[in-house]
Amino acid sequence: RRSKLAGHLEPVMHVEVLLAHGRSLDIVTQAQTIEGFPELHDDLELLTTAIYFTELADRFTVERAEGRALYQLLHASLVRLARGDGLQLVSRRFELELLHETGFRPQWHDCIGCGRTAEQGDTTWSPLGGGVVCDQCRATHPDAQAIETTTLKVLRAYQESSYEQAARIRLTPELAANLERVMHQLMESVAERELKSQHFVTEARRAGAANAGAGSMIATRPWPTI
Repeated sequence: RRSKLAGHLEPVMHVEVLLAHGRSLDIVTQAQTIEGFPELHDDLELLTTAIYFTELADRFTVERAEGRALYQLLHASLVRLARGDGLQLVSRRFELELLHETGFRPQWHDCIGCGRTAEQGDTTWSPLGGGVVCDQCRATHPDAQAIETTTLKVLRAYQESSYEQAARIRLTPELAANLERVMHQLMESVAERELKSQHFVTEARRAGAANAGAGSMIATRPWPTI
């Protein structure tokens, strides 16, 4: 028999719950929906992005430890998605703020090996090291790879600017794809596991693009110009 609480406990729901401590697991005894986010559930790309956020939040949360800052970040990001902010802006800001809050803030200015300020020509970064790598230190970071100068500049701006200032940055589809690739590599490296929802996001976007190209009436969202 389906529980009366099931409708309040669907994925990507903002709910208030009452828990009873069990021997090994806590039991939900009451649940009340605060926000259902119907806009997210009605759009495949938005829903997969929201699920990606919740997977990251779960991965970076320590069980039974205080996590108010991450909770507030996740909720704010879901609200931004639901109201129609740019997917690229909301996603990259969520990732960067999550890394900052959990002590994994990436270094986009100074070399993670020697601390030397990155020059214009230093366009190499390390997903495992979490930042840029100068030519002299590249040998000590075998995973180092090239990063576009414009991509690096936008990542710096997204990390250091206010949300309103970051929203003014205009993106081309190529730049947006580069940003997503870099951040997905970084998040998987820090999380130390494959994040399945990342691939759902990519596949949902591809499906949307294919439907749009075929003249489908399904609502899709291309990479936004923010």
